Amino acid sequence: MTSRNDIHESVAESAYHEWIRFDGLGVWTYQPQVEIRLEREGQLGTVQQPWTNGFQATSTRHEYVLYYGDSPVEYHTIVGVDDSRAFVPDPQQPQSPGGTYSITPYQATLGEIVTGDVETFNAYLNRAGIVVQQ
Repeated sequence: MTSRNDIHESVAESAYHEWIRFDGLGVWTYQPQVEIRLEREGQLGTVQQPWTNGFQATSTRHEYVLYYGDSPVEYHTIVGVDDSRAFVPDPQQPQSPGGTYSITPYQATLGEIVTGDVETFNAYLNRAGIVVQQ
């Protein structure tokens, strides 16, 4: 029997190029284990946060659900920044005024998968002033 932790670990250890993109459907299927997939479920609206203000174009928050077979396993919100040129998971707020926004390595993996390009994803993380930390 496959546990939630097994699925989480498989995704965490994956690389964006191991995912089959179905752009028109908003679905990403993990090639080594096709029963694992990430689906864009809906749009939650535009985002106006300090970390998105540096982008000229609109940023939009989307809902994503990670599935194992027909079972939903995890829910995530990911922001399509700069007219969806890259997709950045909602970061943790800074702990103090003027602090740094952050995402976990797992969130970074999800962003790379949805963006489809590590360099683009990292460039937008840098522009947003978001760091990856445990």
